[in-house]
Amino acid sequence: MKFKPEIPSASLSPDTLEQEYAQARDVGKVQLGERHLFFRKFSGVSYLPYGQILRVWLRQEEVKARMCCATANFDQFYLVMDCADGQERRGQVMDKTTGQQCLDHISAKNPAVKIGFVKPTE
Repeated sequence: MKFKPEIPSASLSPDTLEQEYAQARDVGKVQLGERHLFFRKFSGVSYLPYGQILRVWLRQEEVKARMCCATANFDQFYLVMDCADGQERRGQVMDKTTGQQCLDHISAKNPAVKIGFVKPTE
C-alpha cells in the first residue's frame, strides 16, 4: 500500500506504517492507529501524527436526498482537525458515537490537543 504524509516530517518506513495501519481501528474513512491517524483515499493512505493535531471537533452535516417519491434526510459526521501546518483536515466517521470515541482516542494520544470547535473572531 502507498502511504503519504499529510504533513511532511521525518520519513517512516513503509513496513512500520503498514503494520500500524493493519492494527488500526476502522471508524469510517478514518483509521485510528497507535501513533497516527490514517485517511483512506483513492490513491492510497495518508497519515497524520497525533502530535500535529492542535484542535479537533466533530461536525454534523445534514444531507437531504431527493428520491422518486419523497425526500430523505440523514446526517453525516466528520472528524475535523486544525493542524500544526495551519491546514484544516477532515475525515468522515460512521456516526456520532464513533466520532466521540475518536475524540477520546486523539485526546489520550495527544493530551495537549484542544477538543471542540471555536468560532473564529474577526
